[in-house]
Amino acid sequence: MSPAPFDGTAVRRLGQPFPLEEEWQWEYDYYDHALHSDTLHQIYQCGSVLLGSDRPGEYWTLVVTGPRRGQVWWLRDGCAAPYADAPSARLGGGFHGWIRDWHVGQGWWRPE
Repeated sequence: MSPAPFDGTAVRRLGQPFPLEEEWQWEYDYYDHALHSDTLHQIYQCGSVLLGSDRPGEYWTLVVTGPRRGQVWWLRDGCAAPYADAPSARLGGGFHGWIRDWHVGQGWWRPE
């Protein structure tokens, strides 16, 4: 289970780089708490700004520091992935594409 990411108690460290460069699905990994704990906390605390949430436990963040700066990432319990205009898209999408899709209520994450 992920740390309590955006409950107001975690210290945000925007100057430190966002720790991921590609999608990570830790729910399918053997979970070694000592191994993953630091990375999990960094995902929610370092280098990104919270944009909002569609459902409990699912968050959209804008990466502001590090190699993925300018990308929007989807964080949920067990997975972190860059936003893409379609599930098959390889590169993570930027803020402009995400906000356009969010505003009109479309996107691959939405139920049909």
